[in-house]
Amino acid sequence: MLKRLPEVHVKSESILEDIRKMEAGVRGEDRILLKLHELRMSGPYKVYSDIRLHLGEWKVQIDCLVLTDRCCIVIESKNMSGDLYFESDSEDFYKVDQNGEEIPYPNPYYQLLRHIRFMKEFLHQINPEIKVTGSVFMTAKSCRIRKKPAKYPIFKLESIIEKVMQMYHNFPPLQLSESQLVEIEQMIMSKQSTFTYAPLCERYQISPTELRTGVACPGCGVLGMKRVATTWTCLFCKQNHRYAHINTANEYLWLIKKEITNREFRKFCGLESMYSASRMLSKMDLVAHGNGSGRYYTRR
Repeated sequence: MLKRLPEVHVKSESILEDIRKMEAGVRGEDRILLKLHELRMSGPYKVYSDIRLHLGEWKVQIDCLVLTDRCCIVIESKNMSGDLYFESDSEDFYKVDQNGEEIPYPNPYYQLLRHIRFMKEFLHQINPEIKVTGSVFMTAKSCRIRKKPAKYPIFKLESIIEKVMQMYHNFPPLQLSESQLVEIEQMIMSKQSTFTYAPLCERYQISPTELRTGVACPGCGVLGMKRVATTWTCLFCKQNHRYAHINTANEYLWLIKKEITNREFRKFCGLESMYSASRMLSKMDLVAHGNGSGRYYTRR
């Protein structure tokens, strides 16, 4: 998105901030998985990350699940630095920055409760007695939890092994048989969902006409590769890439809308030949819909 926006754009900072948050979240989840390598339990257990499930229209994305013979443990990751405060009365959650300003955020305690409630209902299909619990772990090293209610299971990452073991031992042994654990694992894996999101132009309320068009060079990233015979040539670094248009078509589907026509593909890539565009589109991993001038393509 950023490379296709003008150098100065009103939404650039908002997009950059979202990218920073996403990257911080991934780093936090990676730290949790790294720490969980130290986990040792007396019974069988499995660790799953980035679980995406749904029950009808109820969709959840859970950072980490620890499935054991005693219970299912939901683990949520929050990579937030600074001084964090959870208010008892209002149940507000906020961070105090270096300037002393209070910055409010959604309370992760309620996200955890929603995910626990979801997993209880999801696992009810196999065994209505399966116990589900969980905690939130703050993964940033510079995080300081200054204030929180005692009922909030929110802790720093360094305590994760001890807290997981405490949750595990809160339940009697052999709640689940080996066959039930296998059945649950198979169900979780088979029900994994790929969520669809609105195109980024729609999300950030950016007009597609504001985007710079052209095929991006896979080597240097510069837009505006030129089609020469059956390959693309970068006018900046002079590299040749035969399939550079594939990434550009995928960018269109992520940025502008979830379907693309021959005409839209040509305009976005800077192609003139309708027939060349048709051949390229037909050879991509896309699904064709309709015929003739009404044909369009979507992701599988």
